[in-house]
Amino acid sequence: MEKTHTTPLSKKNDPLNDSLQQLRQKIEHLSAEECFEWVTKIMYYAILFLGIPYFIFVLISFIRMAA
Repeated sequence: MEKTHTTPLSKKNDPLNDSLQQLRQKIEHLSAEECFEWVTKIMYYAILFLGIPYFIFVLISFIRMAA
């Protein structure tokens, strides 16, 4: 009879789970100022990568509508 691994799914060592745990611990140790800087960086990249393409899309749509 084959032996099976009976560790529950929540107990398995998953690389993604480990990295998320490390990230969570890092966030818990941030001061308020560091946390604010971190959120500011995230917002900057969100605006950069989502806002600029959306602006270009709206601009092109407006030009096509006016023509």
